Amino acid sequence: MATEMRRPLIDYHALVSGGRVHGSLYRDPQVYQRELDQVWHKVWVYLCHESELPLPGDFLRRQIGTQPVLVVRGEDNAIRVFFNRCRHRGNLLCNREHGNADSFRCPYHAWTYAKDGALLEPTFEEGYDNNLSRADFSLTPVPRQDAYRGLIFASVSPAGPSLREHLGQVTEFIDLFMDVSPSGEIDLNSGVQKLRYHGNWKLLPENSLEGDYHGPFIHRFAFEMHSRRTGLNLSSLYENQVPDVIRSLPGGHMVEDYRGASMTPPQRALTPARQAYLAALEARCGKEKARQLTSTTPPLVFVFPNLIYIMTHIRRFQPISVNETYVYYHPMLFKGAPAEINEARLREHEFGFGPAGFISPDDIEIMERNQIGVQARGNDWQHIARGLHRVREMPGGGTAGYTMDENHLRGMWQHYARLMSGQSDGDVQ
Repeated sequence: MATEMRRPLIDYHALVSGGRVHGSLYRDPQVYQRELDQVWHKVWVYLCHESELPLPGDFLRRQIGTQPVLVVRGEDNAIRVFFNRCRHRGNLLCNREHGNADSFRCPYHAWTYAKDGALLEPTFEEGYDNNLSRADFSLTPVPRQDAYRGLIFASVSPAGPSLREHLGQVTEFIDLFMDVSPSGEIDLNSGVQKLRYHGNWKLLPENSLEGDYHGPFIHRFAFEMHSRRTGLNLSSLYENQVPDVIRSLPGGHMVEDYRGASMTPPQRALTPARQAYLAALEARCGKEKARQLTSTTPPLVFVFPNLIYIMTHIRRFQPISVNETYVYYHPMLFKGAPAEINEARLREHEFGFGPAGFISPDDIEIMERNQIGVQARGNDWQHIARGLHRVREMPGGGTAGYTMDENHLRGMWQHYARLMSGQSDGDVQ
């Protein structure tokens, strides 16, 4: 009998070492398969925001790794996450991406389920004896689900740290971008852009949270046009790098924190809508905090492994294969804000990130080129050591770096290496 040839176990700590990352981690199908097991099917994965399900019966089709799930708001107003799988023969129960339904009927044999997952009717029930109890065949809930500030997360692993433990310090920065809403609540129900790029999923958080470094090059035209339109000049961020902007947080989360940077927008005449917005913000959180929230750009945030906040929108993404990723852009509006404020946010989103925007298309093309580039084996290491000599350890864990440093990328990759080596998410908080 021929002896089965097995590849040696991969030493992920050797492939993520100091200020470098091995190119195989972007292109190796064996690595991707382990990512599904050790990352996507173990940690908390972002699914949606509660505003996307405003009414009982509203549902969303989502995916955690390779596993399809269904998010439903019930008659009791509770939001539940089920595996999107009929309990009869395993058919995909709901194929629509979103909608509103009184019940869910499997297309294969018409077994029907209520909004709370209860089995309503197994068809031709007379053909079963007492081995079929409706109570035993409800839709299967995911092992764990939880929410923070309306952001709904789920995990298909029954064990692991709580959501609050997983989020850790990044909740401070989630609060910062949500608190810019005068009501403290956001709305993601204005639509979604969907796109695909031919590249590894890890390229997206890398690219999204290091815009200060690549921005002057691939986004130069967009940044110059933005400065002309708004009067806000960002060049000082690059010319005089600011400390403590780039944050690596425990858990693989990354932040660009601009509170220490001088980015006060130029004074402009207050429209009635802007006056009403500022008055509502001051009424909720006080004049000083309102000034702090509006005197700089909210932080850019990556919540490991698939939630990103960038300026105008929340971005979620889904790996499809080792070199294919789906991305969804959800423009973020402010609940309770005047319509003129939200209209301006949509126009700003279209300028930078819309289908014909001046920023996102550049990023998509550069990531696809990145995926092509990592096929070259001449020297198989990526260099992420900028700022390694001046990194500052933070008291609560994590690190801080200057505006264009890469300590946050190193932190994400170190967390990734621990997970891929078999350590649990909770081991690395």
